[in-house]
Amino acid sequence: MTFLNERLNTTALATLTGIALAYLCSFLHPNLPAIALLSIIPLYFAIQHNHARYDLLEKLWHLNGAWRYVFPFAIYLVMGDLTRVILPGAFEEYHIYLTYCLRTTVVGYILIRYRSLYTELARWRLDGTSVLIGVIICLLWVGLEGLYPVFSSADVHYDPAIFDTTTFGFLILVRFAGSVLVAPLIEELFCRSFLMRYAVDSKWQDVPIGTYTFGSFAIVTLFFGFSHFRWLPGILTAVLLNLLLYRTKNLSSCAAAHASANLLLLVYVVYTGEWGFF
Repeated sequence: MTFLNERLNTTALATLTGIALAYLCSFLHPNLPAIALLSIIPLYFAIQHNHARYDLLEKLWHLNGAWRYVFPFAIYLVMGDLTRVILPGAFEEYHIYLTYCLRTTVVGYILIRYRSLYTELARWRLDGTSVLIGVIICLLWVGLEGLYPVFSSADVHYDPAIFDTTTFGFLILVRFAGSVLVAPLIEELFCRSFLMRYAVDSKWQDVPIGTYTFGSFAIVTLFFGFSHFRWLPGILTAVLLNLLLYRTKNLSSCAAAHASANLLLLVYVVYTGEWGFF
């Protein structure tokens, strides 16, 4: 497990540094970002062999084991912007589909490859309470639509109905994998395993899962809520999932409720054609 953690620490620093270089290069020439991403490979070996020689690099490299949560969540968030930067203009209208496929594949791979590091998911739990919470969350997202102000609007939606039958089916499967299997795991691992405990104490690994403080409750609720375009149901979802975690002390209960809600919302969207939810 220590070896896996070290590999992930090195991969995280190299990848995020390479992505930062790609963004910087995008201001100089449209072809440079893709080339800059190649720096991830030499960066990986440079960090692997030199992190212990420099105090700052060692602190960033170690980061109290946080990379196993921060890194996949960061990739999950920045993949859209990264895809826009490196894609040729001719593919601009398809970036949302390519991004979703890449994000699901990359983050899913990280979660599978380093699954032994996520020990809080070892006691998997699916019960009636988790499913009920998932149903309530889905009803909130659908029922509150149009009843509260939003701060921005998405210019492009994930709408596989514009493609032929084969592509439509493939994109629905990708959406299922991303929203039901990958998103609940990475969001729960980051928000309710890492961030909630880190908000309690900087020595977060010593804080038991499901520890309550008002500050950590508020931070996770607001972060989770406003990290979603539909902020009000996002906040209410965070409250419900936080309370579920406090009750069960089991992160997999939250992941199951989250996955149930996303599955029901996916079924609703496919059935009604309300692709604006995506």
